[in-house]
Amino acid sequence: MNITLDKVIDALQEKGVLERYSKNLKLSEMEINNLSYDSRDVSNKTLFICKGKLFKSEYLNKSIDNGVIAYISEEYYEDIPDTIAYIIVKDIREAMYIVADTCYGHAWKDIKTVGITGTKGKTTTTHYLNNILERHLGKRCGMISTIETYTGKRLEESHLTTPEAPDLHKFFRETKDSNIPILIMEVASQGYKVKRTNGITFDIGAFLNISEDHISDVEHSDFEDYLNCKLEFMKNVKTAIININTDFYESVVHASSNAKKIITYGYDVAADYYISNIKKEGIFINFTVNSKGYKSNFKTKMQGKFNVENALAAIIIAKELGVSEKNIKEGIASTEIRGRMNIFEKDGITVVVDFAHNRLSFSALYEMIKQDYPNRRVISVGGAPGGKAYARRKDFGEIIGEGSDYIYLTADDPQFEKVRDICLDIATFIDGEDKWEIIEDRKEAIEKALDNAKKGDIIVFLAKGEEVYQKIKGEFIPYESDLILAKEWSNGNKT
Repeated sequence: MNITLDKVIDALQEKGVLERYSKNLKLSEMEINNLSYDSRDVSNKTLFICKGKLFKSEYLNKSIDNGVIAYISEEYYEDIPDTIAYIIVKDIREAMYIVADTCYGHAWKDIKTVGITGTKGKTTTTHYLNNILERHLGKRCGMISTIETYTGKRLEESHLTTPEAPDLHKFFRETKDSNIPILIMEVASQGYKVKRTNGITFDIGAFLNISEDHISDVEHSDFEDYLNCKLEFMKNVKTAIININTDFYESVVHASSNAKKIITYGYDVAADYYISNIKKEGIFINFTVNSKGYKSNFKTKMQGKFNVENALAAIIIAKELGVSEKNIKEGIASTEIRGRMNIFEKDGITVVVDFAHNRLSFSALYEMIKQDYPNRRVISVGGAPGGKAYARRKDFGEIIGEGSDYIYLTADDPQFEKVRDICLDIATFIDGEDKWEIIEDRKEAIEKALDNAKKGDIIVFLAKGEEVYQKIKGEFIPYESDLILAKEWSNGNKT
């Protein structure tokens, strides 16, 4: 990192966020080697960020012996030794991205940045593009997705779709230092809600779709807030790629008015790129991409018309990045994502494992099942998270209720709520008291669904995919994962 504290103060002052700071210390001689907002991640010469309504000065005090030399906060702590420099700011969230960008040398400017947003499909589109670019570059590109983060220096499971600003800028820096020229990332609405992605201009930004989601006390107050955060992203892209069939299309186009280029795509022939001739052949879906002076055939293993749309978004981004047709086709055809539309079959029974977790993705998934597996009995296993996105309970009850013959309601990251209470909330929106039951333990619910399945049945495991944990009371509690349980079943092992 190798930056002195006075440079950080200069950046905050320039942006009008600084209120006051230590003037009795030689800040130009105080070198920062680490930036942290977590007392468990403190090392020598750390600038510590005091964030969150529940932050206490005792967290900072405990970190001083581990190497904190300065802290940045919205308030001054009198119990902190005067040998520790302080920086007091008006808005800690505003300060975080300014400090992170400054400390990591504005690394995002030195690589191609691709951002992808939407209520559903971000992860699939990101992985399509990752597979394409791996062939193009001869190595992996940088990637920040819901599933994993890769920078050339790290490959790790992700816990936030869009990381906090200090982590995000660290990942940009690691990608640059690894000589990786492109980074693709999912951009969640929370990225702009809490200013994680502020200050970044993306070379390419894709807007896939939008529907009501993430509405709660801890996320977005209403749909307008959710939409506006999505639109904020499109105000900060150089090339905008927009699904012509998305809701609020005109608003998205208007938000993208700063872009040098706007490209539309979808099923509508009015789009710059449109899809035709969709045919399912074995494990693949074949489709044609059309544009002015361009027509080409592609195939994907990812099931459902919605994933063909995601594939097209990735195709357009890749073309804008100068990738060859051969590499694009190979990347699209080879893409499979653990926990996303994974299908297993045994003894005439089909198991679908998918991460669908909101109204738009529920609708797309059950439309695909109805189309590809007509006249089959559908058994669903899933639930809704605790403490957030309360509308998902209604969406689950209505859409899964209509699309299923029977439902096992169970745990899905209950956090501080009781699993049974969440399930009972969902059940109020299911039409028919005789078509559901509650089994609080998720593994037990899956086992019962499989044990009671009959030849011809479709069993759907919803919303957890390959996740190997349940979020319970602020902790990540180990869980085998829906994907592993499905694989064990298909291999003939007892789950």
